Amino acid sequence: MKKGTIVTLDDDSEYALLDETIVNNQKFFFGVKVDKDGNPTTSYEVFLEVLEDGEYYLDTLEDGDYKQAILIDFTNNYLNSVQKYVDEKNNQ
Repeated sequence: MKKGTIVTLDDDSEYALLDETIVNNQKFFFGVKVDKDGNPTTSYEVFLEVLEDGEYYLDTLEDGDYKQAILIDFTNNYLNSVQKYVDEKNNQ
């Protein structure tokens, strides 16, 4: 799986994967739930990518403390991308 894709979970809900990060050799995704028309909702989740029987799937990250640490990583990714955009605009 990779960011920028829409995945369907076992409960048939769909999430757009907005960002990904690797922490302790595990891949995590930050996703926003999308409605039936593909529009983003106000529901967000942190997922852990799991490999089982040769197939990848997403498991919702439930551990609050660990989730908080992963969210800090996603926040830093976002802030870095904004800073890069600002720097590029200022150099034009």
